[in-house]
Formats: sequence, C-alpha cells, structure tokens
Amino acid sequence: MFPMPSEQDILVGILVFLRISLLLMLLPVLGHKLVPTTVKTGLVGLLTLLLFPIVSKFAPVIEPDPIHFAFFAMQEMLLAAALGMLAQLIFTAAQFAGQMMSMQMGMAMANIFDPATSSQSAIVAQFVGILAILMWLASGAHHLFLLTIIESFSILPPGSEWSFNGWEVITQAAANMFILGVKLMAPVLLLLFFVYVALGLVARAVPQVQVFFVSFPLSVGLGLLVLGLSLPAFMSLMYDGFVGLGQDLPMFLHRLSGK
Repeated sequence: MFPMPSEQDILVGILVFLRISLLLMLLPVLGHKLVPTTVKTGLVGLLTLLLFPIVSKFAPVIEPDPIHFAFFAMQEMLLAAALGMLAQLIFTAAQFAGQMMSMQMGMAMANIFDPATSSQSAIVAQFVGILAILMWLASGAHHLFLLTIIESFSILPPGSEWSFNGWEVITQAAANMFILGVKLMAPVLLLLFFVYVALGLVARAVPQVQVFFVSFPLSVGLGLLVLGLSLPAFMSLMYDGFVGLGQDLPMFLHRLSGK
C-alpha cells in the first residue's frame, strides 16, 4: 500500500505539473500543434512522476492559503513561459530572416499556410523554419531543454524567491535575436541591393529596357542561388545559436535564483 499524499505533497505536485506542462507546450518541435496530444500528455505525466519525489525533498514549505498558492502557480507559469520564449527567439530570428528575404526577392505574395501559427507565411520563411527545426534536432537542443527542466527544479524549487537580475538575460537574448536575423539574411539582401542599384542605373541609361520585367526573374533566381550557396554558413549560425542557448538557460536560472 502506498502512503496517502500529504497536503504539502499535493501542492508541490501541482506546481511541478504546471511548470513541466506549460514549458513542453511552448517548446519548439515538441510543442508543435502537429504533435499528438496523447504524446504530450504522456511525456508531461512521465516527467512529473519522475521528478516529483526528488523535488518534494528540496521544495520549501508552501502555505495552503489560496492567495499564496495562486501566486506560486503564476510564478511557475511565468518561469516556464520565459524558458520557452528563450527557445523560440532563435526560431523567430529564422522566420524574420525568411520573411525579409522573400520580400526582397519579390515573393512576398507567395504565401502558404503555416500550421504552427495558423497563419500565412512566405515560402522562404517556411523553408528556413524547416531548416531551423532540423538543426534544433541535430544539435540536441531538445535534449538540452529536458535537462534544463530537471536542473530548474534544483536551482529554483517551486515556491522559492526570485531575483530580478535574471531578466537581463532575456533582454540580451532578444537583442541577439535581431543580430542573428540580420546575419542570416545578409548575403541575400546585400546581393539584391547591388542588383537593384545596377538595374536602376540601366533604367536611367537605357530607358527602352523594361526593367520591371527583367528584375523579377533576376531577383528571384539570384536570391535563391545565393541562399543555396550560403546554406553552410546559415546552418552554422543556427547551430551556434542553439549552442549559445545552452549557456543562456543555466545563466538565466542562476541569476533568477540570486546565485
């Protein structure tokens, strides 16, 4: 016979469940809408059952007061949202780069349905997003987040106090997102800039040339060619971003705990 759980065990178990479930829903790939709900539910339940006996030994005493418990529940959901946002920033940088490249190549109207966001997105952005997912899996970043979930309970047990120093890591990661996006789209945008300058000079020198009809196939063809040639550097930047994520996550947790 298993012993009946105490009131403290139930409160800690709910907080552990909230952190794990929300974080898995916000994670790339694992939290995708196309992943079956049964798989997500099973993974959340398995991690909760495995981590609860360990977390319950280190968690501080949680008062059964509804107001205090609601505050701790919001705290757990906010922490999970912050960790999930750190992972999504790199994918956002890739989507941003893909949208800008599509716009500059004249393919902004060639949109297809994105099941992840339930909205229309450019073809190049979809292609770049798939590359980001492949690099996410190839770099082992999904394993990194599962380890982060485990380490987060030892660094920040449910009901522990927070320090505001941790939010500087998120602001820096958001700034690095734009830097990464610019690096990803720089080869295509730089080439197309010179192409449009050259076409402008041709239109000025020879007005009889129909620059509009020449520019469209030229920009699309050269843009796709440069994108294909720059894929090794593109994948290397994505890999470095995911590796850097492995350093940002523990730093965020330690600073948030005040250590």
